[in-house]
Amino acid sequence: MELLGKVALVTGGGRGIGKESALLLASKGAKVAVCARNEQECAEVQQLIETKYNVPSIGIKCDVSDYAQVQEAVAVVAKELGPIDILINNAGAMALKPFTETTPEEWIKMHDINVHGPYYFCYETVPSMIERRTGAIINISSIWGTKGGPNRSAYISSKHAVIGFSKALGEELKPYGIRVNAVCPGPVDTQMTNELGANLNKDGWLDAIDIANVIVDLVLPKSRAITATSVEAFGFGAPVGLAK
Repeated sequence: MELLGKVALVTGGGRGIGKESALLLASKGAKVAVCARNEQECAEVQQLIETKYNVPSIGIKCDVSDYAQVQEAVAVVAKELGPIDILINNAGAMALKPFTETTPEEWIKMHDINVHGPYYFCYETVPSMIERRTGAIINISSIWGTKGGPNRSAYISSKHAVIGFSKALGEELKPYGIRVNAVCPGPVDTQMTNELGANLNKDGWLDAIDIANVIVDLVLPKSRAITATSVEAFGFGAPVGLAK
């Protein structure tokens, strides 16, 4: 119960990596706010947390690309559970499309979700962490945040930005005892990746819990030495569209 009494917020917490992270945080005693666009998924995870782990939890419907909704979500968490100690910016979007076919609207939407979403939540959460001189933030990047690749320029540029943002913010918040890291998963078997195509080669792909274990380990007190960096959790599989 290393996180007993702590308050955690997980975006994209209704399924996949976010769901597994929320459950794992609750198993260690944290009060968990599950945030996602799908209200039913939020409610299901909230109910599972309270039934299985007997810790307070709330579900919040929120589009991370909408700043007003983010403001409201953080305010609700503070009122219902308390100030946020652990922030997991997991919500994300991915698309496979050649650069010349990616419209300005699609490019902006990708960055609104993958970059501006984490920024909004950090902007609303960090001042309280500074005041209390404590906090841990994990921003989910990707294997594609560390390299280039075909047919995903919008996604790759957004995930590179997540790593840069995490390193910069982590350095800035060191004097306040607040840790910020990025986690870069390789191919993971989730609903989001399944939506990228049929007959995917999932040989060697990770499960969502594999990444959740990395995320939660990084917010535990034992990992206090790790901040302002990115952690690669690539596994052994080949990403969608690339041969092994």
